[in-house]
Amino acid sequence: MATQMQWRQVPSKDIAGANPRPRHGHRCVAIRELIVVFGGGNEGIIDDLHVLNTNSNQWFAPPVRGDVPNGCAAFGFVCDGVRLLVFGGMMEYGRYSNDLYELLASRWEWRRLTPLGETPCARIGHSFNLVGQKAIIFGGLSNESQDPKVNVPKYLNDLHALDVKEGTTLQWQQPVVADGNLPPARESHSCVTVGGQGGAPGGKLVVFGGMCGWRLADLWVLDVDKMQWSQPDIKGKPPVPRSLHSAVLAHNKMIVFGGWVPVGEDIFASGAASRTKPPIDQKETWQSGDAMDTDADPVSVHEQEWRCTNTVGCLDVSTWTWETTSSSSSGEEEPQDDSCPRARAGHCAVAVDTRMYVWSGRDGFRKTWHNQICCRDLWYLETEKAPPPPRVQLVRASTNTLEVCWNTVPTASSYLLQIQKYDAPATPKGAGSTPVGTAVTANEPSKEATPQRWFTIGRSKATSMSITHYDTAESEQPMMDVDVVNTDEERSAAAAAAAPPASRVELQPGTAYKFRVASINACGTGDFSDMAAFKTCLPGYPGAPSAIRISKAADGAHLSWEPPANSAGNITEYSVYLAIRSPSQSAAPSNQANQLAFVRVYCGALPACVVGSSNLQSAHVDVTTKPAIIFRIAARNEKGYGPATQVRWLQDVKSETAARSTPTATTTAVTAAAVAAAAAAAAAVKRPSGDVASDAKRVKAEL
Repeated sequence: MATQMQWRQVPSKDIAGANPRPRHGHRCVAIRELIVVFGGGNEGIIDDLHVLNTNSNQWFAPPVRGDVPNGCAAFGFVCDGVRLLVFGGMMEYGRYSNDLYELLASRWEWRRLTPLGETPCARIGHSFNLVGQKAIIFGGLSNESQDPKVNVPKYLNDLHALDVKEGTTLQWQQPVVADGNLPPARESHSCVTVGGQGGAPGGKLVVFGGMCGWRLADLWVLDVDKMQWSQPDIKGKPPVPRSLHSAVLAHNKMIVFGGWVPVGEDIFASGAASRTKPPIDQKETWQSGDAMDTDADPVSVHEQEWRCTNTVGCLDVSTWTWETTSSSSSGEEEPQDDSCPRARAGHCAVAVDTRMYVWSGRDGFRKTWHNQICCRDLWYLETEKAPPPPRVQLVRASTNTLEVCWNTVPTASSYLLQIQKYDAPATPKGAGSTPVGTAVTANEPSKEATPQRWFTIGRSKATSMSITHYDTAESEQPMMDVDVVNTDEERSAAAAAAAPPASRVELQPGTAYKFRVASINACGTGDFSDMAAFKTCLPGYPGAPSAIRISKAADGAHLSWEPPANSAGNITEYSVYLAIRSPSQSAAPSNQANQLAFVRVYCGALPACVVGSSNLQSAHVDVTTKPAIIFRIAARNEKGYGPATQVRWLQDVKSETAARSTPTATTTAVTAAAVAAAAAAAAAVKRPSGDVASDAKRVKAEL
């Protein structure tokens, strides 16, 4: 079965900020959702630094300081938290470098480093990867001439390691390789890290392709713990030989894209794709165009010509199998339409979540034209369906309306929301889930004996919906395999409006409904979230409080809120409930909302209160998504209590009792401080997109 992948171009109209100058030979790394791009060349070496926020599609050029390096191309670039390292590359006037620079992204400060030990020779086209606490250099191309105007090329297959563990003195080491089994020397290859995150054992480097006088398609694996090279037993058909391509690891898939491939009648023939030696009776020749734009006269019959490609290869590193993909640029055929990036080499690529982002690169050097074109487009390859969001949350309830929201999924382009009528079980006495007389039961999943029919409410790019009715003609079956390429966001709403009266069902007062949501991206519709159930209000009872704000103070947590939009009379008091740890949760914290116990921590007429630190000490920390303390707030009128609004107050992962920040309701534009702050946060926590904290619409609380 083919691995499903789909390309998507980010339209230029959707990209904010100043686009960087097109280039090739540049490099990029990812700090969470931020892509940091440095260097490259295009009619000269480029020395600028740019940052792309993939959540907002905004470019930003941070103001750097310190020992700012000169521009370079075909260098090594690794990311260790917010610490970026640059080694080697080609400088102006064709000079090769072996300088090592560090960039602290938390304050955008450069520093030149001079580690102890023997420095690797100056080189270009090498790989530079982080495996655990070691940054490892492999291969590349050096110039044995001391005169940069004279090129005496030497392909390399050496290894150099740098221990980057915090507090360790930097020192270059040249590991001794077990058994002396080495890959052929090469440059302009790709190399990805598999395993070994956080210093865990089992880290490996996977090297594919490259250039050594002819283009390669062999695959080598370095076991970093044993310092031993091997060639695994590869299954499936590998991509054609190539160099100056890119490769990233998305989960257990190594995705290869683009590069230079030789032009010849038998480059797709059996054996050509895995060759490590040139065909018989053909001379080896160095084609320095791989590293930069210098030209050499090719001698090999098979590589008298070469061209760029836009094909994709996919290697499952758990089974060492080259898989066929459903990508429009997969296989050997090169599409010429706009469904995928045009052929290119020397581009940069990086994995963000399960997407591979590709930016710029060149489309080839034409010796007869004496020119080249650098691409300026931005693409990403969706490598799998998006994961489901966490459970749907209630924003506001009325007698005939339920407004719900859910958390953003970074790799989702839209969402599919479904509903089902629910016979809610009675709330056990003493459970404290909501005040007496409440009309809403929130986040209460059930075990169903008989599967019931779900109905589609609609698809939306937003993460909230206000539901007044649903259409029984829209069941879940036709929506499971959705063609998201032709998805019209308004289609569901238009169909519901045009639906016959018999199939249109209005929400009824005092009735419970179940909700689930699924993410949609270019690969299709993903799995649905866990079920959540909410109940509409009974007439005469107040609605739920909204616009809840929480701030940390020395004496505890300060909560404030706005009265219900529909009070149905005078509000006489409010109650605030706190989810606490129960004895059954002391051994293993639960993340099931229906198992929580709530205690009332405030009852009064004012729409604000302080929950003391002593109460917070016993709070349950929900880990359904990100660690959070759960509050529920309800209003009472002369008739009784209305529905409670549930809010999750995000917590520092290092402390279950101290909150990090106040929920905010807006997302600001990218600034230098914002980018630096986001980068700094990555050193301490891994933060997905914002979490629902509760608001009239949606409150986003960021760590």
